[in-house]
Amino acid sequence: MNRFNVAYLAFDQFVPSKHAGFVHSYSIAKAIKSIGNDVVLYGIPAGVDLYNLTRWSGEYQGLNVNYVRFIVSFKSKYKPLYPLNIISYYKTLKNLQDQDPDIIHERFHLPNPFSAKLYERLDCPKVLEINNLYVGCGVYVGRDEKKALEQQKKHFDQSDAIITQTRTLKDMIGQVIDKPIYVVPNGVDTKKFDPSHSSEELRKELGLEEDRIVVTFLGSFRKWHGAQFISKMADLLKDKKVVFLLIGGGELFDEIDRGRRENMILTGPMEYDAVPRYLASSDILIAPFDIDYFGDRDFWWNPVKLFEYMASGKPVVSYDLFEIRQIVRDAGLLAEAGKIEDFIKNIDCLVEDENLRRRLGARGREIALKEYDWEKRARDVVKVYQTL
Repeated sequence: MNRFNVAYLAFDQFVPSKHAGFVHSYSIAKAIKSIGNDVVLYGIPAGVDLYNLTRWSGEYQGLNVNYVRFIVSFKSKYKPLYPLNIISYYKTLKNLQDQDPDIIHERFHLPNPFSAKLYERLDCPKVLEINNLYVGCGVYVGRDEKKALEQQKKHFDQSDAIITQTRTLKDMIGQVIDKPIYVVPNGVDTKKFDPSHSSEELRKELGLEEDRIVVTFLGSFRKWHGAQFISKMADLLKDKKVVFLLIGGGELFDEIDRGRRENMILTGPMEYDAVPRYLASSDILIAPFDIDYFGDRDFWWNPVKLFEYMASGKPVVSYDLFEIRQIVRDAGLLAEAGKIEDFIKNIDCLVEDENLRRRLGARGREIALKEYDWEKRARDVVKVYQTL
């Protein structure tokens, strides 16, 4: 296998961040490095470093990072900050020229005119990683959609190959681009997410009695994640010894917190390194996606949390959608799409059957170890590099 010098461009991601996009970018970049390649991650500095314009490089948990500070938005309120783009452009160009990569691996996002301009100054193949098409998915409309289409075309024209997460998204991309498209799903750090991290001490910290069944939701409190349905689940299972643990934050957090039931615990946003202990200390892990949110569009996401759930050795409850079924397989119970009553029945089934919980959880762990570790995903990505 060839050794590659890779510039991984994640211009829309803070380093570090609780966002799933950062988890994916950092995890796959680090895994590509771990199998014998040189990798530099390009992302936005988090915290006070964002304002330190003398700091354009650093290191995060064993991975070299070059920082960018591009203001990427169609909103006019950000125009006063645009001069920062000029500084960031020349600093990033110098970092890329100093690195002299064999491969540009770019996490696609819109708006983003800068990586396309930078790439014109480089001489190496470009792999575009598309996790969301943006245009045609309801993100941009009207004048903004026209601008996004222009930028999208430039990114697509420059690319030598496309990596995407799901077969459904591959089909969508194939309708608008004539380039080789490879499917490399998300993955999980199977050492970080491990059933052995289960903690009775943590359950005591949460005020949980020994016989409580902990049903955990992890994710962003945005509409499509479905956290807004958990209050109804808590109502219908209030006579059971069940506690719903909700980990995360977002635009719906305050509304859900105001409607919190007695058998619900909301932790708020949490540092990513703390999450594995909570999942391993739970009994059932849920992903109640809001099917209505997608309208006529197929569910094309490849949620990182489903891989983390399975690696944690716990049974998964979600909906029977094609892409979810490809991940969960026989390691959980999948309700009829959009039928919350069916979803609740599946939770109840697992609450009543400890042996089934153990069996499904063990199966999920087995699949994650064999197929879902980030190192395996990295090898699949490097195979794409080798085709160029």
